[in-house]
This record gives sequence, structure tokens and C-alpha cells, in this order.
Amino acid sequence: MNRQQGFTLIEVMVAILLMAVVSLIAWKGLDSVTRADKHLQASGEQSDSLLRALNQMQRDVEMRAGIELTEPKKVGTEDEPATAPPAVTVRSSDSKGFRLDIIRSAADQPGALQRVRWWLKGDTLYRAVAPARSRYPLPAPTAGVAVLGEVSDLQVRVWEADKGWRQLSGNRREDPLGLEVRLTRETAQGVEKYRQVMGPLQ
Repeated sequence: MNRQQGFTLIEVMVAILLMAVVSLIAWKGLDSVTRADKHLQASGEQSDSLLRALNQMQRDVEMRAGIELTEPKKVGTEDEPATAPPAVTVRSSDSKGFRLDIIRSAADQPGALQRVRWWLKGDTLYRAVAPARSRYPLPAPTAGVAVLGEVSDLQVRVWEADKGWRQLSGNRREDPLGLEVRLTRETAQGVEKYRQVMGPLQ
């Protein structure tokens, strides 16, 4: 009489154990790939937002006022108009932080100018744009838009013809020959440092 062949209980338990180990290894591998993908996506989004902010700042500086508007004559003064305000003014100090004021050509209104302001408040970099006008006085920017977060430090250096790059700390500089912005961010991926050079501006 033929005896029916089959697996013993021990063999079945060993097979189940091996399948559990393989499944656990596969799950850990898939979880690692998923976390790496999320990390790369977050890093890519942060890099994109940073590049957009720095590129927009450089574009604002490059579009600084290259045309002269008529300055209103003041009552009781000579017929000559007053001096137009500087196209680029930068401030940087430990107490008040970074601020960049630009008078630039309006992209959608040829012959008009508008004020643009960049500033750092807390760990967020803001940008505000005022309405464009074809004569002075130009309205000041009001409500700003947050363009970059997690900024832990922002330092500015200006280019001087005879001295090279000099740190701007607690000072105000009008129409510098060049600007260097050093920006530090503290993100989930760690501390990141960036440098943007804008110039020459003459």
C-alpha cells in the first residue's frame, strides 16, 4: 500500500519563518526607498524655492531704474528738479536685519518705475512690490509676500572699487558697485549655505 507524501509540521513552520524574514527584508527595503524619495522631493522643492527667490532678487536688481522720471518741483525752489532717489539701497545690521530697496523698470508698463523691497523678518525672506508710476513720487511697497523660509542668517557684502568686497554691517549703502548675498538655511536636510553675486551695477 502506497503511503501519501507530504510536509511535516516542522518543514511548514520553517517555510513560514523564511517567508516572514523575506517579507520583512522586502518591507524594510521598500520603506527605505520611499523615505529616500520623499527626502529627495523635499530637498528638490526647497532648492527650487531658493533658486526662484535668488533669481527674482537678481532680476529686480538688474531691472533697476535706467530711465529718468520727472521729479516734482518743490514750492519756493529753483526750476531745477530735485535729485532722483537711488536705484538700489541696501541695509544690513544685527538689530534690524537685511533690507534691499530697489527702484526698477515696470515690466508691464514701459516708461514707468516701481519700488520693490526685500527684507528678512525672523527666519522668513519677504518681497513687496508697489504699483508702477510714470513720475515721482513713487508709492512705497506695503504688503509683502513670503518667498523663502527657514533662513537662519543673511549677510551682505558690497563691492568697493579700491577695497574689493566689504562686509555691510549696521550700514546703509546707496547704488553699490556690486552686491554679494550670503544666505544660510536650516532645513530638515541640515544646514545649507548659498552665495549670490549681483553686479557690476554701474
